[in-house]
Amino acid sequence: MVGGAVQILVTGIVVSTLAYWFMYAIGSGVTPAAAVFLGFTFSVSSTAICLKILTDRDELGLPHGRIALGILIFQDIAVVPLMIGIDFLSPHTALSFGLIFKKIGFIILFASAIFIGFRILMPRIVRLIASLQAREVLVIGALVICFGAAYLTSLVGLSLALGSFVAGMVIASTDESHQISMTIDPFREAFTSIFFISVGLLLDIRVINLPLFIAIALMVLLVKGLVVGGVSIFLGNSLRVSMMAGMALAQIGEFSFVLAEAGLKNRLIDHEVFQSMLAIIVVTMTVAPAMIALAPKFADQVVPALGFIPLPSRDPSSVTARPPDSTIICAGEIHAAIIGFGVNGQNVAAVLHATNISYSVLEIDRETVKLMRRKGEPIFYGDCTEKKALLRAGINHARAVVLGISDATAVRQSIAMIREINKKAFIIVRARTLDDVAALYSEGADVVVTEKFETSIQIFSQLLNHFTVDPELILEQQEIIRRECEKIFLGSS
Repeated sequence: MVGGAVQILVTGIVVSTLAYWFMYAIGSGVTPAAAVFLGFTFSVSSTAICLKILTDRDELGLPHGRIALGILIFQDIAVVPLMIGIDFLSPHTALSFGLIFKKIGFIILFASAIFIGFRILMPRIVRLIASLQAREVLVIGALVICFGAAYLTSLVGLSLALGSFVAGMVIASTDESHQISMTIDPFREAFTSIFFISVGLLLDIRVINLPLFIAIALMVLLVKGLVVGGVSIFLGNSLRVSMMAGMALAQIGEFSFVLAEAGLKNRLIDHEVFQSMLAIIVVTMTVAPAMIALAPKFADQVVPALGFIPLPSRDPSSVTARPPDSTIICAGEIHAAIIGFGVNGQNVAAVLHATNISYSVLEIDRETVKLMRRKGEPIFYGDCTEKKALLRAGINHARAVVLGISDATAVRQSIAMIREINKKAFIIVRARTLDDVAALYSEGADVVVTEKFETSIQIFSQLLNHFTVDPELILEQQEIIRRECEKIFLGSS
């Protein structure tokens, strides 16, 4: 919530200032209201592109993916006040206290109507449609609900897109949302294609100065990326994670098309500026998939060179009480370090605690660190790709290190850093697929546990156990499979 609000506010102010100065410099000055409109229109990012690319790359659950998702959700919600705020910026609107109170009252009334009408009535309609158990009724019903909500919002002077967006949010909060999602999923790609085709039809190629707009689009990408990265760092995230989040959210989103059209209708901008905005938005959205895909490698190359920059310390462990004496790490002590405190990390910690083996934990999620420290866990906040964070968690004299995180790039970089700090540490790594095993062994891992591979072992073990096969024979088969797999990957590395 805080990150999204700060991002929109800072991006809007910075882009507004740059737009006003740039337009004045090239002799095509705009009014301050138009500059503000441009800044906040460009402040939102593309939810459709970001979520799809991050999901396809299996990065939505990673730290930078969670940051991007949180900011995107806030941006989508912020479209409502942004759309209403355009009326205040219109040159044909005479601002007065009466008008301001009227608009504020309208926003409250609209929010109340949304809460009462959509929040209370719509879920009941959705449940009724889903209870009919007819696929064609579910499809038609979902489309009628979305188009009906869009039409209702248009009656009160708001955009069709805003109404359908709110309807989608309400439907998503119901228990039947997965049924509707599965039913109308084939329509999503078709409607998305139609949307972008319609945007393409709006572009007037004859008036587009493409090199200039490409340069402006690159400047917008740089500014938005820096702002998002700066906000993420301010909130306590690492430089690497913040850089990847900034690159993921640097583009301009699809709702900006709607805002731009509203600005044109309210005469905040003329047709030429409108065409320029469309061109800039299209350019940023075109390069967005490549930026998201290159973000991990780019961050790995750039972050070490920026290590001299002093960053604000927001380590929760620095503002909370020290752990009990029994958890303080001492050199020479039998000690294991756990990187990542998800389900796997917590299970490992529980076993180590039960067997009286001391351990420390390094976790990048600040809320998890705060929660677990209150429970007495010896947990430290930090990025496993940063040497200082690893040292703070006691990696330099750990007997063993367990990496339970799922970011393959961060895992490989962390292994190399751990080997530099502690050559004798026994490193156990979690991998999602067999494709990553050879690379992890080559980086210096001692044992690589593959999720899908271990799942298959558990499946055949349960099957043999069901057929009353001798337990010793089952264990023997498990060891044979693991040994043969290890030979393959160690031989290839």
